[in-house]
Parts: sequence; structure tokens; C-alpha cells
Amino acid sequence: MKNFFLLLLFSITYISIITAQEQITINNKTLFVKIEVEGKIDLLSHRTKDSLRLFVRSTNNTLHELKNTKNNDNSFNNEYKTVLGKLTKDSSMSLEDVGFGRYSIKQFIKAYNSNGTRRYTYTDEKVTAQTRLGVFAGLSNHPFMENINNTKAPFFSVELEVFEKKPLPLQSGFFNISHALESNDYKFVSTVLALGHRFRFINKETFNLYTNLNAATYTFSKQTIEVNDRSINEKNSAFRVPFSFGIGSDIKVSENSFISLIYNELFAVFASNSDNFPVNIAAGYKLNL
Repeated sequence: MKNFFLLLLFSITYISIITAQEQITINNKTLFVKIEVEGKIDLLSHRTKDSLRLFVRSTNNTLHELKNTKNNDNSFNNEYKTVLGKLTKDSSMSLEDVGFGRYSIKQFIKAYNSNGTRRYTYTDEKVTAQTRLGVFAGLSNHPFMENINNTKAPFFSVELEVFEKKPLPLQSGFFNISHALESNDYKFVSTVLALGHRFRFINKETFNLYTNLNAATYTFSKQTIEVNDRSINEKNSAFRVPFSFGIGSDIKVSENSFISLIYNELFAVFASNSDNFPVNIAAGYKLNL
């Protein structure tokens, strides 16, 4: 059963990544690109660790890479303006203020696709951040800790989520503070600070489903152990990059609020699960700020 859940989550994550990209072939090389703009002219981007390549696709499905090569005297050739000029020659739009950057080119192409004029602006879609505050309560058996009796303990958490302000954002980042209480059978208390990422692979107006990634954590913990009829408190703190995965859902209950359900810490890339089936389930309430 555990392997089934792991396989299911891997499949969801893989499908989420693939559906967010498109495959193209240019100069006999295959690339996975992100669709930045769709219309009479499409804008595509291919990002690597060290570079960002931009491509445009015309109505006859012809691909052109946008370039801006540099000369020995530090001047630029502005090849991208030549390409864009040919593709938009049926309009009166000027390329004078179009810089060689994703945002500037994206706004130019969006304006052209919307039958823009020479005096179009770049201000219609500046990236605006939206924040969302959440509070949660849940139950956990501390999947990445030694828990011989598989004891489950309650925990509480507060979270700040940040995403691009638009009707249905696909991705978001979050900062979470979680505090787990001790139980009678497991004298372990922890406070975890976590940074993470979410990708909504089902994204509807009234609900969504997402993968939940805890990328980095800092944990403060205290455990009481019995040694020769004596109670000893062990305190620890540690920074980890577990890359632990879970799954969650937000259900809209009003214009600015949501009920959230999360099953977290199903497995991790750089941390080992205990022999117990992972349990980290929480329910909460989120509010747009």
C-alpha cells in the first residue's frame, strides 16, 4: 500500500511537470519549453541553470529564436528586433522601447496579438504578489523520526503562502511554522520551520489539488528518554533539505477564504522514512490578505 501511494505521487508530480511544458524541435535539437504567450504569435521560453532562450512561433508554425549577440566593441546586433519587426510588419507598432528580456518581449507580443497600436504600454500585466495566511491542526507519527510504537501526536501550524496575483495561479511558495506536542507514549516535542513549493495539477475556480514540497527545514526538538530510571532531556536543532513530498487540496468557501486538507511527508528524497506508514494529516483554514 505504501509503495502504491509513492508511485501515485511520483506519477502526479511527473504529469504536472510535463503538462506545464511543450516539446519543440529546433536545429535538430529537442527542447521542452514553457508557453509564455499564445495567439497570432506564440512566445516560448527554455530556461536552464545558466541561461534563458526565447523563441517565437508564427501562424504557419515556423519557429524563430530571438537573439541579441554582442560585438567586440560591446555593442549589440539586436537580431530579435529584426525577427519581431518582420512578424509584426502588418501593424504600426514600434520596437524602439522593446528590450531583450522575457517581460518586455512578452508585453510586446501580447499587445500585437491584441491588435495593439504604436503607443502600447508594458504595464498591463506586471507581476503582482498575493499572500495567503493559513492555520492548521493535524496528527503526525513523525515519519522521518524513530518512533518505535508508531505513536501519533497532535500538531499545529501557521503558514504564509505567496503566489502570483491572477485568477488561477498554478504555483506558489510558502513558509510554514509547525509545532508538534508530545504524547504519553512518545516524549518528543518539535518546532519546524519549512520553506516549500506547491504545483496545482488540478486547478478549478472552487477547488484545486496540488503537490506539496517541503524543500528546506530547520527543526528544534526535545526528546525525553529513560536511562536507568532517570529521565534525560535531549535537545537538538538541525537544518535539512529533505525534499519531502505530499499532496493537498484547497476548497473555496468564500471569495477570499478556503478550507485546506494536506497529507504531507509521504516520502522524501534526502531523508529516510521510519518503518511506520507515514502519517502527517492536517486540516486548516486559509485567508487571502
